[in-house]
Amino acid sequence: MPATDHMTRRELIGNGAKMLISATIFSKGMDKMAQAKQQTKHQSQSKNATIAVKPEGENILKPKALKPGDRVALLCPAGRPHNPASVNRARAIVEEMGFKPVVGKNALKIFGTMAGCDEERLSDFNDALSDDSIAGIFCVTGGYGALHLVDKIDWDQLKQSPKVIAGSDDICHLLFAAYARTGIVSFHAPNMDRISSRESFDSLKQAVTSKNPLPSVQSNYWGIDASTDGSSETKARIPDDKWQISYSYAAVEGVAEGALLGGNLTALGSLMGTSYQPSFKNTVLFLEDINEDHGVLDRWFTNLYLAGVLSEVSGVAMGDFESCRTKECFNMYSLEDLFGDRMKQQNRPCCFGMPLGQSARSLAAPIGVRVKLDATRGNITYLETALI
Repeated sequence: MPATDHMTRRELIGNGAKMLISATIFSKGMDKMAQAKQQTKHQSQSKNATIAVKPEGENILKPKALKPGDRVALLCPAGRPHNPASVNRARAIVEEMGFKPVVGKNALKIFGTMAGCDEERLSDFNDALSDDSIAGIFCVTGGYGALHLVDKIDWDQLKQSPKVIAGSDDICHLLFAAYARTGIVSFHAPNMDRISSRESFDSLKQAVTSKNPLPSVQSNYWGIDASTDGSSETKARIPDDKWQISYSYAAVEGVAEGALLGGNLTALGSLMGTSYQPSFKNTVLFLEDINEDHGVLDRWFTNLYLAGVLSEVSGVAMGDFESCRTKECFNMYSLEDLFGDRMKQQNRPCCFGMPLGQSARSLAAPIGVRVKLDATRGNITYLETALI
């Protein structure tokens, strides 16, 4: 006989009441969860709606040019410098440029390979953005970790008070996100620990101080180490400084105009499909990378192709791919083959050998400034100023 046959009427009523209460509580709980989810969705949409993405380089924000005596923050939003001497060297470089260095309080913290935990690195960056006495931010090193910060940085503060920001490598996550969220002009340039020539020093100083259009950039394979131009061995040839041949290579000849956008290929690929992905429409895209297999670079570039980026841009300029290699890689194509064949399919002007990247010869490049790319001649001409 079922157990309910032995229950009294009082017990049945009591059990029914308990079930009704439980069902009511469960129903209210589900309603609250649905309301919370909907509220979070609206907050997220509202947050995204308050920050305008700047397409096609229109209405870009230009920071003020740095002046002698300006305070410049030296930050490590990604990896930790190899040693404290690297920070001292960065301080000396900034002083040589005529500015007053202000080292981030967490620059030498250690959290794995990063300069402190996310909260510490974020604190240094947001503090520099909100400090009116800081006119610019120079990143000391690249490495790993900047991607963790893009959704936490106070982009509204940067939009209200534009500042000069310069860096490369993993820092490109911040440069791309800054352009997507605010439209600000920032500078792709070797990080402080990678400035190792008078050329790169002078280029960065001029870029962050000049109110005139910057000098044109000329493609040239001279000075590129064998390991960056598709060779498998590091010292495949020894250059003779007494005899030089300047030359460039265009996979697709032609002329293109648009806002200059670009930097580290790996960083750009990491932001694809996120709200920090910049608009590529009618831009002149430049790309660079370091210490990567050609097969991996092919994946990232194919990712841009599949996302429709290569059909949106006006043209592409390839910079330095320092220590990128075919050795021990399944893909034995040179970079000119890998990237060039894809650009031929797209029929967009494309040239190689631009002195843009992280090497000793790399020049500072303002992201967001309108330029003309002449792939046939291998040069980029700046059509407007980067600073006010």
